[in-house]
Order: sequence, then structure tokens, then C-alpha cells
Amino acid sequence: MAAELDAMAVAVPAASALVAEMAKGGWSALREALARFLRRDGESTVERQLVLLDTAEQTLAEAAEEDRDEACGQLEQRLVLQLAAYLDRYPDMGEELEALLPVRQDGLPPSAAPALAAYNNTNSQILQAAGDLDAGSGGINYGVPPRTPRA
Repeated sequence: MAAELDAMAVAVPAASALVAEMAKGGWSALREALARFLRRDGESTVERQLVLLDTAEQTLAEAAEEDRDEACGQLEQRLVLQLAAYLDRYPDMGEELEALLPVRQDGLPPSAAPALAAYNNTNSQILQAAGDLDAGSGGINYGVPPRTPRA
């Protein structure tokens, strides 16, 4: 059970990073690195996986703006399962997977980043902070002008 949890702990941020790269057009830069990562399953399996991922990337690129978040979420869920299954078969590949992912601007790997997913929210506001959040003396303004005291 612990190995399964470890595989998911690596697969979730990896899938998120891969989908983010696909969404912003960086898939071609990661494609060969991912092919090398998947090499243990044999050349024909690697090619089949890459064709599926190429198709998914193309679907994201062609998705209408309003459908893009949903398409990213579905792809991310599928990749989590695929990567976790691969890491379950080859548990020693976790570090290699983390190493091939893009490094964020602050130098931290994507797995160290806080994650937030919000789907099917209507008229809701989501606030995410990587550290302390100070609303100041006026509180949080939800797009409504602050009240002015009446004289």
C-alpha cells in the first residue's frame, strides 16, 4: 500500500506538470524525455503511448476556450492513472520522472507546488496563497466598491 501511495504522490504532480506543458505548447520539448522515461515497456508500447499523448495534446490545442479546463482535467486524471501504474511496475523510476519535469521559476520542482483544482463552480471565488494572506484593514474586496461611512 505504501508503494501505491508513493506512486500517486509522484504521479499527481507529474501529470499536472505534463498537462500544463501541453496546454501552453511545451509538449514537444517534453515528448522525447517522456519517451526515454517510458522505455522499459518496450519500443512498441512507448510509440503507442506517445501517439495517445500526441492526440491528447492536439485535442487540447483545438479545444474551445470554454472547454479547455475540462479537457485538461480529464487528461490529467488519465495521466495520473497511467503514470501511477507505470511507477507501480517500476518503482525505481519515480526520481527519473521528477527529474524530467520542468523546473519552476523559483527553482522548486512542480511536485513542491501547492495544487488547486476547482471544477463546476458557479459564481464562486477561489483564493489560493502560497504563504500568509493579509486582507488588510479593508478585508477582501469581491468586486464591490468599499463602503464609505455616511456623515
